[in-house]
Amino acid sequence: MRGKKLLLHLSRRTEPACIKIVTIGVDVAFSLETNDETIAAARHADALEHLQRLFDLTAGAQITLSHRDMVALAGAVYHTYVWVHEDNPGDPSRWAWHKGLSRAILEGRIKDAPPATLKVDDSDAALVLFGNGDLTAAIDALPVGQHDGLEGRFGLLADWVLIRHRIHLAPDNRAHFLKLVGAASLDAAWQLRRNAQGDYSPDPKAQRFPPIESVAAVKPKQTITGLFDLWWKEAKVTGRSQNTHGTYKGALDRLIKHLGHDDAGRVTEEDMLAFKNARLKVVSAKTLKDGDLPGIKSVFGWAVDNRKLTKNPADAIKVKSEKKIRTRSKGFTDQEAKEIFKACLAYERKPKEDPRTAAAKRWTPLIAAYTGCRISEALQLRKEDVRKDSGHHIFDLNPLAGSIKSGAFRLVPVHPHLIDLGLLRFVEQSDSGPLFAKGSYKRVLDFVRTIVTDERVQPNHAWRHRFKTISRNLGIDHRVVDAIQGHAARTSGEDYGDVSVLAMARVINAIPRTSLKKPLTRIDQGSLEDEVA
Repeated sequence: MRGKKLLLHLSRRTEPACIKIVTIGVDVAFSLETNDETIAAARHADALEHLQRLFDLTAGAQITLSHRDMVALAGAVYHTYVWVHEDNPGDPSRWAWHKGLSRAILEGRIKDAPPATLKVDDSDAALVLFGNGDLTAAIDALPVGQHDGLEGRFGLLADWVLIRHRIHLAPDNRAHFLKLVGAASLDAAWQLRRNAQGDYSPDPKAQRFPPIESVAAVKPKQTITGLFDLWWKEAKVTGRSQNTHGTYKGALDRLIKHLGHDDAGRVTEEDMLAFKNARLKVVSAKTLKDGDLPGIKSVFGWAVDNRKLTKNPADAIKVKSEKKIRTRSKGFTDQEAKEIFKACLAYERKPKEDPRTAAAKRWTPLIAAYTGCRISEALQLRKEDVRKDSGHHIFDLNPLAGSIKSGAFRLVPVHPHLIDLGLLRFVEQSDSGPLFAKGSYKRVLDFVRTIVTDERVQPNHAWRHRFKTISRNLGIDHRVVDAIQGHAARTSGEDYGDVSVLAMARVINAIPRTSLKKPLTRIDQGSLEDEVA
């Protein structure tokens, strides 16, 4: 292949697009045109992937395509032209020159023209060929069918789309495919000229291309989405939670968006490294390590174990743990807890706010304070989940209502302070089903963050730490506290027997009420303000 020229469209995930024409020699060298290490890494990975696909194709079988399939592939040329240029199409004249040369080649009126690439710089060549008069008249004055310049004008574009979609096209199809690619680039030039003139109305010709996915030769043998569905079918049976499903799916969706495709077989280690670099531009190393990678590595690892893939490309990603520097406690302080309680009890529903969202802001932080549960567990409580058991009012934190991290239900007694504050009345007056609005997690977090602005504490998780701290201060049996909070037994011995509602009720009742009283002053020592009830 030495001496072969290639069109590279690099770093499709960054703006502006980087388009290069390179020649294969002893090596392939060119500027990445950026000082940004992340963008450079993405462009480098794109170039390596494109070249590897080309080299792989040389050993693959030639494929004969139908006319419909070739039109679908030519559509990739149209859509890419538009994607690259529609935001800033430039002067309309540049598109007039570009389409003029393409039309003249397609009709055989001229012998050759500069290669059509995703760049547009044809004015000099067009002026030499057609002069600076009426362009349409100059082209129409030349006889048709006298030349064949299709390869020179459209060959790089044709090769680019075939390599990108891993197709080793049979030679008999080449001439016809070049005409279709030329026609697609001509249609794109017409649309971009209209864009340059301020017309962004939909182009009817864009609808003429069948979807690439309809081409049997380019359909992925295994999609990332399909792997996830297969993984979940097995994971659900083994007890993985719905919360895990959502977290893993989110990570894979972000990967697919980054890649620009859903083909699991095309994902390389370079792709994964580029994904890592891109994510680290917007999230912390901890978020990448704990939020994105577990799902991606698990699903690809499952695919390898089940012979869907031969290699897990995510194994290439190594993220060092961040050194944790703690400058305050993880749990709320007494004063912070007091301020949150006051804000919750004083909260008034905003105009047009869902009543169940307002209820979530009022009640779920208080429930978390007196149970040490996760806010997400409190938010999924249903009316039927607050009832009596063993003589005590209890919360039934149950996987049937939503995601429970441990996958196991637990019955947690209701603290007397919550009863005094009117929680049971609220439950009794609520409709059957969920007590709080779905999707309220972020709203509760944002609400609490307006009260406790210290970024070093997590608004929706600090209650769990505070509950554990209070329990230790009281010398309470850690096995009962762990059962209340849904933490696993530390040893197999501790896992024997059950922690009853009666045992938990003694612990819950021992948790001190969060004081809502004003501090005493010399003036009001004789009378204390009654606790809010």
